[in-house]
Amino acid sequence: MSCEQIRLEVGADPGLSSAELEEHLRGCASCRQFREEMRTLDANIRRALEQPPHSVGTPRRASPWRPWALAASVLLAMLAVLSVWVLRPTDTLAHEVVAHVRDEPESWLARQQVDAQSIAAALRGAGVELDITSDRISYAQSCWFRGHYVPHLVVQTASGPVTVMILRNQHVRGRRTFEESGMSGVIVPAPQGSIAVLTRGGGNVEALAMQMQQDLRWLPDAP
Repeated sequence: MSCEQIRLEVGADPGLSSAELEEHLRGCASCRQFREEMRTLDANIRRALEQPPHSVGTPRRASPWRPWALAASVLLAMLAVLSVWVLRPTDTLAHEVVAHVRDEPESWLARQQVDAQSIAAALRGAGVELDITSDRISYAQSCWFRGHYVPHLVVQTASGPVTVMILRNQHVRGRRTFEESGMSGVIVPAPQGSIAVLTRGGGNVEALAMQMQQDLRWLPDAP
């Protein structure tokens, strides 16, 4: 299940639990946070509906609409959170890509050429092959990201190192640029998912993203 599907289902039923859902949440901190927020809002709605009307000072008949007004205000907040998380999934994906790269600072410092076997090993788990000379790649790892192992590469360019993450199971609609934590990048759609390219030094991520779209081969028997 994708993050978008998870959030739509949790938004419809915050108490939902299934083996597939729990497996996804174990590997996706962002979706775990989303479920916690939705469950908190759901609990607030229930409390608003169950709260008996009361008045201070001279007793008077409380409006029968007051509990519903409270519930409606909480529901509007719930819908606002849902729209932020679900309607802009690419923003969330970009944030998690940046967070992942930030947690591996040694990747930017690597300068030695990675041998072809190590590159192939990093790509194998995602079911992709790459037509690019290994002397340009200084970092190649298979990293756990949103419940899947994905290739995390650093490519040396004329403008400096550029990070590439090949996200076979993360689908996006159209190209999306982003800037966060001193990094800038782009996420572009691919035949079997998407490709994230980002830099810290102003490299040409657009050109490299286009090259990756052309040079990647998506294998049909991928896990």
